[in-house]
Amino acid sequence: MISLNVDMGYPGIEIKVELIVLREYLSQLEVGIKAVCDAYLETAIKKYEGAEYYEYQHIYSIAEEEIPRLIRLPLVVSIYTLFENSITQLLSYAQSKESKGLSLKDINGRSPAATFNKYMKHVLGFNFQLSNATMDELGKINKIRNCIAHANGNLSAMADEKARGIRELSIAGLFVAPTSLQLDVSYEFLWNSMDCVENAVRELMNFMETRYGWQLSA
Repeated sequence: MISLNVDMGYPGIEIKVELIVLREYLSQLEVGIKAVCDAYLETAIKKYEGAEYYEYQHIYSIAEEEIPRLIRLPLVVSIYTLFENSITQLLSYAQSKESKGLSLKDINGRSPAATFNKYMKHVLGFNFQLSNATMDELGKINKIRNCIAHANGNLSAMADEKARGIRELSIAGLFVAPTSLQLDVSYEFLWNSMDCVENAVRELMNFMETRYGWQLSA
């Protein structure tokens, strides 16, 4: 339940709902993946009735590896996009509240997170910054997001330097198949990414709500 004592134009109201919805979706993800895989196997195995095992053994690889991978990968994009869109909306609102002429689009940084920090410090004058640890984690998630968004998780379709950078990332639950160079992420990775993004967004919202004297809980 969300309780309100706030300017209704504040984007944090919708953002908190989006955070709740995406987290709830993640909580049901594994159950959903299992249902999809079971349904696939039930249908696929009927097509090989009377066949030798070697003729249909590949369907188990599809059910156990490929289907879960293809369902999990796009969620990295969704999670990171939620971060970027949420912070962008919040800072656009803050620009209006603080009556600043420069917008976020006028600022350049080495990464989206760095640009956000630069804008908050030098334009808005906020006594708030995303921490170095958060910046590092978000940078890793962004690299993986880009691989998925632009190459469907296929490292062989990327420039060598970018592909090597992803292979060198040390993140729990991130996998790269050594033969096909296909990226895969675990349920653990998705939860860790969601935690990182949600914590960063909520910290900024808490700062802004305190700054503007609001009470908004969810």
